Amino acid sequence: MRKPRLVEEHEAAGRRIVVDGHQIFVREEGQGEPVLLLHGVPSSSFLFRKMLKPIAEAGFRAISFDFPGVGLSDKPKNLAYDWHALAKWVGQVVDTLELPPVHLVVHDVAGPIGVEWAIHNPVKVRSITITNTLLDVAHFSPHFPIWTFRVPVMRHVVFATMNTPVMLQLFRQAGVKNPEAVDEDVIASYIYLLKSNGGHRSFLEIMAGFDLTEQHRDWLRDNLLAIDKPMQLIWGEQEIAIPKAQLDYICQAFPLRAEHMVEARHFLQEEQPEVVAAHITSFAKGIADQPKRATNAPS
Repeated sequence: MRKPRLVEEHEAAGRRIVVDGHQIFVREEGQGEPVLLLHGVPSSSFLFRKMLKPIAEAGFRAISFDFPGVGLSDKPKNLAYDWHALAKWVGQVVDTLELPPVHLVVHDVAGPIGVEWAIHNPVKVRSITITNTLLDVAHFSPHFPIWTFRVPVMRHVVFATMNTPVMLQLFRQAGVKNPEAVDEDVIASYIYLLKSNGGHRSFLEIMAGFDLTEQHRDWLRDNLLAIDKPMQLIWGEQEIAIPKAQLDYICQAFPLRAEHMVEARHFLQEEQPEVVAAHITSFAKGIADQPKRATNAPS
């Protein structure tokens, strides 16, 4: 596949680090307390490209990386890509970068992934910002076309049909409220980052690796409450890719210190990057002014 110009610019602005023998692509900008931005699917660190600068300008170190299997990171065949495995990768990247405690920002399936890492590593987390994700995993019903990627045989057919015209239409219908927020160049970049270098196989393995059990839902809820981290919500108000029941659950189950509804759909980082960045940094500044306190990981 021909590498789009936006991907070339994205790649030039980042670097690769070696984690457990694999190349992991990282974008970062600024200095100060780290703000760790975790992407879901079918995106990558490319999703946060417009947020890094405003976060850095607010006095923080903005960091995003590509999970193995997507983006510009390695996409090896002999790797586990389920949520629990990806949660461990968060820790490995944090340790490789030698980051102090982070302000964690999660989106899409990075919600349960990032929260799992935070639960196991509470002393490495200063705060948690939740954006358009799922935490009531037992009752998550993905909308079209996401559910098709979990159906044997069909998932390969659907993946093969993903091209710029098709994806542009899907993004403009379900991903963004303002259709002008994404164009063909942006969508071509998302497709390249998803499909290149064996991405077909690894993406479908990620999609097959969801833990949607009641046991996992309860574990996430009980232990996230137990580690007692400052939490806020930033949500694209016109979201249709994630069922509203997920938003209702998050608001009811967790003691959120702030709730911000943003004029956007699922990819609020594309539509309202400066607004989202401002909510993140304002919250983080308030936490940064508070003394750090140790928290034990649940047994």
